[in-house]
Amino acid sequence: MTNQIANSQLSFGKKDAPVKVEVFLNLTCPYCATFFGIAEDVLQNYLENGQVEFIVKHYDKPREMLLNGTLINLFLDYSNPLRVKNILKELFATQGEWDQLNNQEIKKLIAEKYQLKEEPENTEISLKVTAEAIARDVKMVPTVFVNEKEYQFPTELTAGELKASIEEELAK
Repeated sequence: MTNQIANSQLSFGKKDAPVKVEVFLNLTCPYCATFFGIAEDVLQNYLENGQVEFIVKHYDKPREMLLNGTLINLFLDYSNPLRVKNILKELFATQGEWDQLNNQEIKKLIAEKYQLKEEPENTEISLKVTAEAIARDVKMVPTVFVNEKEYQFPTELTAGELKASIEEELAK
């Protein structure tokens, strides 16, 4: 499988890697925070060895508990994926400190702590990711695809299962 992945603004690793790990997530989702941590640990060597491309798709799913993640997504600078990845890591780690803030408090946090401003093109990116999620029948976050194999919450993907799934794809 070497085809280009849609909506790969936040892509890490080689584009021609044989295994594609895609995740639809939202910053406010605690299960997404767990998966992101697992992915950070498990994928590191695969990314360095050119075996995996990791694609993060922020899904602005219209659900009340996810709205703060959607708001933050409007400010992420997709032209700098590595910085966005580090911001995601930090925001997931501190989720309990900001997930109940109101809109103005979120905007202030993002502006002051990360010097981010609203990115006009992110609305279009969000709409494309949403359309893809609908087309692929992604109902929940996190939903993970390892090549075409789907893992959708509430089935949590453990570190061991993620590694086994990648190894299975590499063996093909």
